[in-house]
Amino acid sequence: MIVFLCSLIAFSILIIVLFLLLPTSDGQTVPFRALLFCVWLIATAMWGRAFYETRIAGLFDITIERALFVIVAASLIVGLFSEQSSTDQNRTIAGLFFLFSLICLASMGIHGFRQSEPKYVAPFYFYITAYLFPFVAFVFAKRFLTTERALSFFLHTLFYFGVYLAVIAFFEFFGLRQYVYPEFINDPKVLLHLDRARGPFLNSAINGLALIVGFICGMHLFSFKQGFGKIFHLAMLSLFFPAVFFTLTRSIYLCFLFVLAMSLFAYRTSFPKWKTFALPMCLVCVLAFSFTPRLSSSERRAGGIGQIEEILIREALLKRSIVMIADNPVLGVGLGQFIPASVAKYKGVVPIPETSEEQTQHNQLIGMTVELGFVGVLVYLAILIVFFRRFFALYSRLPWTGLINSNLALLLGLCASVFLINNLFVDASFHLFPNVLFFTCGGIADGLYGQLEFMQTSKEEMTAPSLSSSNRVWA
Repeated sequence: MIVFLCSLIAFSILIIVLFLLLPTSDGQTVPFRALLFCVWLIATAMWGRAFYETRIAGLFDITIERALFVIVAASLIVGLFSEQSSTDQNRTIAGLFFLFSLICLASMGIHGFRQSEPKYVAPFYFYITAYLFPFVAFVFAKRFLTTERALSFFLHTLFYFGVYLAVIAFFEFFGLRQYVYPEFINDPKVLLHLDRARGPFLNSAINGLALIVGFICGMHLFSFKQGFGKIFHLAMLSLFFPAVFFTLTRSIYLCFLFVLAMSLFAYRTSFPKWKTFALPMCLVCVLAFSFTPRLSSSERRAGGIGQIEEILIREALLKRSIVMIADNPVLGVGLGQFIPASVAKYKGVVPIPETSEEQTQHNQLIGMTVELGFVGVLVYLAILIVFFRRFFALYSRLPWTGLINSNLALLLGLCASVFLINNLFVDASFHLFPNVLFFTCGGIADGLYGQLEFMQTSKEEMTAPSLSSSNRVWA
């Protein structure tokens, strides 16, 4: 069965590649590297270890996602050495990441690259999933995902992937699991979020993040649709609203409300938004008020957000983390060592209620501070600051028209913001897809910013001779 599914996937990818490589009416085709990257991005969510893996004794595991990553990395290396780019002038983020990698490697050198016990996750796996592979995605996006054709394909990929997640979220929520693909989503051995729409990530928070990103991309693409395509696109966008609820996750509700609010206030349109969206906003407010009595309920499926158990667990984790940071403020307890160090020294100091299982820190930045100390988290925060400076610069400098416009900068910033807000409630270090997506948005922004800087420098160089010659005339 696995061989058949893999063959079907390979055949489908081949058909899509052949279709996309055909020139459009304007004679353009989808860049092969953009196509390859998007296939790998979807593979990080769909075709990882839970889907299929084969093990080479004594070496490593091979999955579809890892095989595709090797091809993506090889394509990147060839492109870096064979093609010149105007976006390579600014290497601030690359330098910061190099410093951050040195901190991670030093931490693993001190505390170990492998897990102390088989039940724990290897620290090196943390580094690969949360930082190394995502940074490769950053470099790739900076070099090869900054053209209009490549960006259009990238946005459509995320949007249609979000539509797919929205459809299977319906099947998951209403128990129609025979229609859910891949089948490992239904695995009863993995109990986490089994009663929610958890998607191929087996985690409703990460699944909700992918849904919201798909909605953001679809919202940006909507203005470029025409005729029946616009109506069909709007119908697909409407699927995201119930799908977000099907995740039954409060952090996703918060992220979705943030996206809607920011889009209402900051998304630039040719029409007055307050007139167009006045009636829908009133209907939303009426609906929200009608659900107010249910909000305090602890029953998720009824719309309640009054679950106290998770709050108590996170409160205990926060208290334990503060104690751990106070004992190891500079270099931390070691990358990927939160649970081992927590169990070994701090289990009796701050007990975790409502569960017998040890929990990882549910806040990524706090967990990073515990593991890498203030040295590591400050470098990571510097990377985040540069990312958002790029988003703000593009929003103010890009034109209002075309696909690559100021709204695209807002879109990238919203995707990154949703990632960070969601990580206040869950540690996404275990999941490759959200980290790759976050660094990809940063790479696109850094690449577009580099192009703007290059164009401005070229303009200044062109005007400099004329200014000097005019000075000579006046002299």
